Amino acid sequence: MKTVNLDVLATLRNRKFLALLAVALLVTYALPFPLINGFLQDYSRLKHIRERMLRENEAIVCHNVFNADPDFFGSHGMKCDEDYYRPNEQTVNVDGLSVYEDTYYEYLEAKKNLREELPTFVIFVIFEFLSFLWFSYAMVDFAVELPRENEKRISDSILSGLRSLPALVTSEILVFFVMILVLILLAIPIALLGPFGGFITGLIASPAFALVVPAYYFTGNIAPVGEIWRVAKGNPGGYFTLGLGLSVVETLAIVGYTTYLGLGTPFMMLITGSLRYLLSSLGALGVYLDTPLKENQEKRPSV
Repeated sequence: MKTVNLDVLATLRNRKFLALLAVALLVTYALPFPLINGFLQDYSRLKHIRERMLRENEAIVCHNVFNADPDFFGSHGMKCDEDYYRPNEQTVNVDGLSVYEDTYYEYLEAKKNLREELPTFVIFVIFEFLSFLWFSYAMVDFAVELPRENEKRISDSILSGLRSLPALVTSEILVFFVMILVLILLAIPIALLGPFGGFITGLIASPAFALVVPAYYFTGNIAPVGEIWRVAKGNPGGYFTLGLGLSVVETLAIVGYTTYLGLGTPFMMLITGSLRYLLSSLGALGVYLDTPLKENQEKRPSV
């Protein structure tokens, strides 16, 4: 492999690299956003209705118990929520919850709208996955070539990423199946960690998927599992630091998708998207280059 002198700060200050990042964000998030805006609104609305249903159920059940013997329960200081209690209104049972009839019909309408928007959102998710691989490869290509060729055109890197896309998709699928097997083997210890287990899963899996791009870029091998294992074994600090960063960003992205913020939603997507791109390109590239080629051998050129 040729010597690579990656200067992260210089790359981030390069106008062409920033332009490439802007193009990636525009294609991946900005342009498709109007297509998924309805889905995000309906999902947020459904989530709020579901929360209201839980509160209504608590209020209705509490008042039913209280009204069975008001003197007894009142003397023992029992109090029920009054904000979500509407006496003398018709209630229905939904998924084991007692809710008011108008809330139930609102819930059905929101579910119907969400189902209608779901195919568009699925298309967006597929498109986001493909474009993310495409532009992550383009950024790696541009960052590697930048110190060698100051006149590198971003269009060349974009075309290189597009040509490599089928192989990258294949590599990601292979890594996905391997990670499934690994997580199955680790299922019991991860389950013992409770809610923290999900975070550990992301810490293990997310850097593996990010390292597909630099591994394929330098080796041309569509089965990069060996290269990824070499990085995890030879540079565990870098591997898990990358995983930590990606896990935090993914958590922020999920919050952005599941909490509709109006005009703030696309900005949240652009912010988290830019962080994901930088970690999955420069971050993954830096970890890959800082890993020894073999044990007891010199490291790759320093980052």
